[in-house]
Amino acid sequence: MIGKKAGRAAPSKHRIRTPFWMQDVQSRNVAIEEKVMTLFQPDILVGAQFQTTYQRRFHLDPERVLMLAVLQDAVICFQENVAAKCKRKQTMHLEAEEWVLNKDRSYLFAFENICEALGYDANYLRDGLLRWKRMRLEGGSELSAHPMIGRVGT
Repeated sequence: MIGKKAGRAAPSKHRIRTPFWMQDVQSRNVAIEEKVMTLFQPDILVGAQFQTTYQRRFHLDPERVLMLAVLQDAVICFQENVAAKCKRKQTMHLEAEEWVLNKDRSYLFAFENICEALGYDANYLRDGLLRWKRMRLEGGSELSAHPMIGRVGT
């Protein structure tokens, strides 16, 4: 049996050919390295661009957000419990109605003060709620029986 001679092939003077599966590896590695390096480059942002990322969606300070939540809760309690049979729900409706009808401005979270802080007309909102209650209790049209507020202040 004749064995093959182990050894190295002598380098040729011609260009060395790389196999087809290795041809684009070098160029792919360069492209990948460039993409990776962009992660570590500093971002150049204008101050306004930076601020827009951290701006609030609606421009209310936390105190007004709390006031809006109090108003929304009162309107929901007023509307959902208007014809309630349960004593607890009737009490919730009566307390909400009493709060809405109260014109006292001596405490911070009074109906009048909240409406003023949020830019609502307290009398208009009060009249609208009372009109809604009257129509609801008189058995007005089905459309008017639905609550008038889904989300307040959006």
